[in-house]
Amino acid sequence: MKRQAWLLVLLLAVAPLAWAGADAVTTVTQAKALMRTGPAGQPQARVLFETAAGQGSGAAAYYLGLMLKNGMGGAQDSAAASRWLELAAQRQVAPAMFILANMLLAGDEARARFWLDAACDADYPEALLQKSVALSEGRMGYAHHEAQAALFLKMAEHAMGHRQPEP
Repeated sequence: MKRQAWLLVLLLAVAPLAWAGADAVTTVTQAKALMRTGPAGQPQARVLFETAAGQGSGAAAYYLGLMLKNGMGGAQDSAAASRWLELAAQRQVAPAMFILANMLLAGDEARARFWLDAACDADYPEALLQKSVALSEGRMGYAHHEAQAALFLKMAEHAMGHRQPEP
């Protein structure tokens, strides 16, 4: 009997999270449609993305970060864009890892390398290609290594052939 009671408590605790996740997916879908309508729909898209990101959606955090980075639907805000993109990256959104890595290049090479490596681990083609170039040229704190550069180039080509749609 005690085990059943604990299961019931667990289900009651987790059920709202499952519903919030489904709601966040719907909200992200609506926000993406608004974002693509142009300047008229973009302010509302920002609001929807922020709501869904607050509910745990990595995809929403990614799109909100992009909108803030590019000044879509309001003022451009690189600091806020970086925060949202890092949240999306922490939630395993590979494009966010890649964009964040490039945003960090000018000021924090070690963190930029961390996120580029994370995007490579997720087989994100652009990250694999960028790491190939960095290894070939000995940039971003990577040692010059032609064999590894060639390997990452092959990995990028392979990943491009198996590309998954963005969040």
